[in-house]
Amino acid sequence: MQRREKNLLTYFALFLAIYHVVARVGLAVDLQWHTDVGRDKLLTPPHMMIFSGIIPTMIFLVSYIFWFSFIRESNSHGYRLAIFSAPIPIWIIFSGMITLMLGGLYDDLWHTSYGVDTTIITPPHLWTFSGGMIVELATIILALYVKQQKDVNNKLLNIAIILSMWALIYHLHIAFANFLDPRGWALEIFGFELILHFFFAGGTLLVLLPLTKSIIGDKGLISLAVLMFSSQILLLVMVPQLVSLMMGPEHVYRPGSPNTVWSAHCMPWLLLLGVLIIGKYSSFDNPVSMIALVMIADAVWLPTFISYIPSEVGMLDTILSVMVSIGLLAMIWRVNPFVIRTVQQLSREYLPNSKQRSKAAKSIVAAVCFLFLIPSVSAHAIHLTEEGEGFDAPKRFLIDVDDNYLWVEFMIWPPKSAAQTELVIYAHENQTTELDDVWIELIYPTDKGNVTMVSHLDNPGDFQLWQGEVRFPFSGNQTLQIWASSNDSEGYTDIPIIVDSPTLLPVWLAWTVGLLWPTFIIAYWCRVSSKME
Repeated sequence: MQRREKNLLTYFALFLAIYHVVARVGLAVDLQWHTDVGRDKLLTPPHMMIFSGIIPTMIFLVSYIFWFSFIRESNSHGYRLAIFSAPIPIWIIFSGMITLMLGGLYDDLWHTSYGVDTTIITPPHLWTFSGGMIVELATIILALYVKQQKDVNNKLLNIAIILSMWALIYHLHIAFANFLDPRGWALEIFGFELILHFFFAGGTLLVLLPLTKSIIGDKGLISLAVLMFSSQILLLVMVPQLVSLMMGPEHVYRPGSPNTVWSAHCMPWLLLLGVLIIGKYSSFDNPVSMIALVMIADAVWLPTFISYIPSEVGMLDTILSVMVSIGLLAMIWRVNPFVIRTVQQLSREYLPNSKQRSKAAKSIVAAVCFLFLIPSVSAHAIHLTEEGEGFDAPKRFLIDVDDNYLWVEFMIWPPKSAAQTELVIYAHENQTTELDDVWIELIYPTDKGNVTMVSHLDNPGDFQLWQGEVRFPFSGNQTLQIWASSNDSEGYTDIPIIVDSPTLLPVWLAWTVGLLWPTFIIAYWCRVSSKME
């Protein structure tokens, strides 16, 4: 490898690592934005932070693959797909970027059919999250690939490794914040409620911390822990400030803002202290010490969420959750040698035979074509006064009830089948009239006349906000009426809910597709790694 190419790949790895940090901070701000401000159009400031590196990264990847395939003096050490050739880390980054971009399109289809997400983990988010994580891990593999060459800048490459590992761990913990939410923090099995976050977040650390140690040693692992702790404190302070700075004149805070900074709280809060103790008194190769570390450092123990999770689950179920998680984490620990070996193998040069390359290329092309041919999801549409734009549509919308202006937020759209939907209604900031009451009436037409179901909403606090759940017991077209009363007069606004033809991609199939593609990408590169031994 020539010096110019080594320098180019070194700076590309560093660029990717910096982009990962910017994108993850953007994701933290975006989570807070959705909580404190609400859904918005596609090109919000935090979205721009997340998207900022996609175009330059793809330009570099396409240019480098073309140069490596057809212009470079020798491409014999590249991994070949069809007529193109490039080092394995470049291909892994490319596959992660493709997964990320396809996930964006998939997310748009999901929102079009099933409305606004109320949880972090959804079928298309499996693509966007896994795509970003694949690129983050591949950046580490690229840095290792370059480090094997002579006369390279190891300091810059180590910085790229630490920053990328931070982004990967942080990315996973944001995804697993889904299990810190009251709707998903426990799984009921045989009458017991098991806390899921112990296993998922703990398993993440139990794999990635030893991987970090194997790459940059004990001091590098401690440096990573210092970076995670300092960034956690920084995010705790800065995220609400960044939301405030990025808000324009068209934005207003939702009632109750600013809310808990989930992106900072979901991190392992005692990780640095535990790493320092293990580094002095034990070993990072000791499974007992490492399992104890990830269990004690888990964010579940923080009393700063909506509710204190152990007290909500109960002492007995919490103890059982810890015991079950320890057993499962002991099994995960045994996977570490495979993970470390796989990463090391993928950072080496590879010389596959032509038949294997051709078959691999055809399988990937066929899989991508299949995904593009999957029909779009379609379930229902709700006609809003103010429609949203982009991947997070619809946003909240403004209605007029006899000159009283109210914001209405559907936390999810009503699905085709019977279900309950969270609803929030609150007065517009310029509203001066005191409303006595707000309620909703659901009108469902039948052959024998309309069926009307009235739902009363709660009014917590001393400000004009009403919240509750609408029960949709029927499938089919119906009308949601928002009623308000003031000074002994009543009025309402109709919101028609139009249910389209049956979905071409039902929810169970959407989850299947969401799981299969990232699994295929990961399994494919693990298979390539196994052939390199």
